[in-house]
Amino acid sequence: MERELEEMRQQMAILKEKLQEQSIVNDRLIRQSMKKNVVSINRRYLIVSILCVLMIPYGYWAFVMLNGMSMWFWGATSVLMLTAFIYTYFNGRKLRDDRLLDKDLVETQRIVAQAKKLDHDWLKIGIPMGIAWFSLFCYECYRLFGASDSKFFIVPGIIGGVAGLAIGLRLHFKTQDNYQEVLDQIEEIQSI
Repeated sequence: MERELEEMRQQMAILKEKLQEQSIVNDRLIRQSMKKNVVSINRRYLIVSILCVLMIPYGYWAFVMLNGMSMWFWGATSVLMLTAFIYTYFNGRKLRDDRLLDKDLVETQRIVAQAKKLDHDWLKIGIPMGIAWFSLFCYECYRLFGASDSKFFIVPGIIGGVAGLAIGLRLHFKTQDNYQEVLDQIEEIQSI
């Protein structure tokens, strides 16, 4: 009886050790998966930032030099691009920390949740700014080309705007999904 009890204790010790090892492996795998999501978000933010910065000189060339639009319209375009750049840079700054996923999970969760909310809140800023910018674009086209010829700029602008909105929303929701996956994975680690 004593021997059987000792064997059961040894088996329980072995089982506890295996469970601990499994927990460590699961933790490591989940953190690697979280890192992939964070890298994906950071890559998207980098691309958006580069495009915003490049749009400033391109906007001058395309709107002012090529089509004769006013400097104030280019200035409004530049302000829109700078706002998007600054917001994207500000939102992603803590996500670029190489040790983000090695930190305390509660702190990591707070940082990711805050970044997710800021990313979502961009729609409240970006969509009205986009509508205001497109209104200015239509006004500039009408001012420069008159009622009959401005449609040659406005119709492609509408098509481009709808396509840009669709692409932007798709990227936005993909980013939100990546944020949510990271938050779900943090919850999973905490429950281990």
